[in-house]
Amino acid sequence: MPDNNKNNYDYDLGDMIDSAVQFGTQVGSSVLGSIADALEQAGDAMNRANAQPDSFSAWKRRLERKWKNGGQSVGVVLTAVGWTFTGCFGIAALVLGILTAVGAGTLGLTPDEFVALPILTAVFYPVTLGFLFMAIVGMKKLSYFGRLRKLLRAANDWTCDLPSLARKAQIKQEKAYDTVAKAVANGDLPNAAISDDYSTLYLDDSLCPANAPAPQPAATVQPLTDAEQFNRDGVDFLNYLKICRGKLGIQTDEELTRMQKTCASILGFVHNHPEQLPRVRRFREYYLPTTRKLLDTAQGLGDSETANAAEIRRDITAILHTLNGAYTKLYDTLLQDVSMDVSTEIDTLEAMLRQDGLTHDFDADFKVK
Repeated sequence: MPDNNKNNYDYDLGDMIDSAVQFGTQVGSSVLGSIADALEQAGDAMNRANAQPDSFSAWKRRLERKWKNGGQSVGVVLTAVGWTFTGCFGIAALVLGILTAVGAGTLGLTPDEFVALPILTAVFYPVTLGFLFMAIVGMKKLSYFGRLRKLLRAANDWTCDLPSLARKAQIKQEKAYDTVAKAVANGDLPNAAISDDYSTLYLDDSLCPANAPAPQPAATVQPLTDAEQFNRDGVDFLNYLKICRGKLGIQTDEELTRMQKTCASILGFVHNHPEQLPRVRRFREYYLPTTRKLLDTAQGLGDSETANAAEIRRDITAILHTLNGAYTKLYDTLLQDVSMDVSTEIDTLEAMLRQDGLTHDFDADFKVK
């Protein structure tokens, strides 16, 4: 009679040996592959040290490989792990939640046995949210490096016109600007620089004319008039308010939006009525610069959560509310004179129409009460 136990033992031992050999082969391949990669990188480094500077195309290829093996790989891992465990823990949390809602009696469990279900449910839900956050971060990283690779492939030289680069890469200009600015700040585009007007990307910062001497102003340039200077200062202030939004909290954003509308109305009014400039002199010379100084102070606090920082933010938000009331009152005051002038013009027009016999009943024709 055959010894089944012995056969099973031989079979299991053979499987264990095969598995060990296969595992060793995989580990050996990984180690050899890592050594080969290290040697290749060392060789590239030595070649770069001894050779002439890279061509633009070679630089692009090397940078793209760096992204692929670096940040993009991290994004893939975060996304895959995040979504996998989000699904696992999410399903488990859902099932545990349903069982908890059913109750111990229906499940035939004792209270001591049932108490584990709500505890596990309370644990699984935040874990699910954590892995979901991980997946979202990974997707954002993949999207960021995807846009960056499109922009790099669309570049043909060390100096790139950003609007043209965005169109060629088929990316919205705002997204392209944000991506490039983030890449330069993070070092994902090493030694790159962006022009002050965000019109040009220099993939080699030595080409950026930032240090070039500024051209001397022509002697024939005429100074700006008061109206032109007020308009320039006002437009600059409105752009500054727009930049500040989204950085200081929801309440502050509401006040900034209201202030932007009111100040734009004042600017438009003074533009159409330059004779009113003397009445907005203090608004231009004191209120606007002081408002900007306060907002600079609030932004200079950064993300600090200390009690003093929170108090300063509250005080600045409160004074913005007060300033909005003052600016609205100033605009209403400016409109009062215009309202009086309009009423006078209407009265004169009515008298002329009656005098010329162009209406037999002005109130009825024009529905004026």
